[in-house]
Amino acid sequence: MARLDSQQAFEQHLQRDTAQRYVAQFAGCWLQSYFQPIFYRSGGVFGHEALLRVHDAAGNSVRPDHFFASLPLLEQIDADRLARVIHIRNFAASTEPGCLTLNLLPLTVVHEAGYGGNYALMLQRLQQLGIDNGRVILEVVEYEVEEGDGALSAALGAAVAAGFGIAVDDFGAMASGHGRVRALRPDIIKVDRSLLLDYMQGDNGHLAAVLQLGWEVGSRMLVEGIETEAQYRAMCGLGVELYQGFYLGRPGFLPVRREL
Repeated sequence: MARLDSQQAFEQHLQRDTAQRYVAQFAGCWLQSYFQPIFYRSGGVFGHEALLRVHDAAGNSVRPDHFFASLPLLEQIDADRLARVIHIRNFAASTEPGCLTLNLLPLTVVHEAGYGGNYALMLQRLQQLGIDNGRVILEVVEYEVEEGDGALSAALGAAVAAGFGIAVDDFGAMASGHGRVRALRPDIIKVDRSLLLDYMQGDNGHLAAVLQLGWEVGSRMLVEGIETEAQYRAMCGLGVELYQGFYLGRPGFLPVRREL
């Protein structure tokens, strides 16, 4: 398969569905954008997290991690970048306010940092679409940051230098000193849902320590996996700023409000 090394190459994989949303075809599968809202404690919408949905040629759902694992390394990067393209375009077409968070494969982040022109192209495209790059947050999981060889942390620094926000997901799920996350000082730390469940069962210490660490480094704290009113109220009582979960809003399509 030819590498996606130009705007024209990307365009060859893009189509519109019947609602005029962007979809992409890659490696025999269809890629779609879903978006899950992120809320402030006050109830206002902070932004949306873009989520990838994959279907094979027969219309069967494919887990995104299985889809990526089935691809050669360089094609994983291209598929991840293509997913980013449709997420950004669909978000821009919705004219939704607030931030957009994009889940990226660590190898894509490292690749982008090594080829700064890719960030330059992304910045140019965001400007064309009317999205300030400060509204775009690149999201990776804590395990990849802490357990890697440091290349991901350095690459995320390049993303920050380019003006993007950084979020660390699944924070607190692993036993570590969080040293690289502390040094990175991400804009958002997304607390792993296991800590929420432990808290609701009476284990207050772990979640409290993680929240305190995040506040110390200046990160906005987000609890994900909120599925009940009791969970939401409990996290509000701890002073958590941002919330995400099925109780507040499920993933879905965003409306198309303008032509791109």
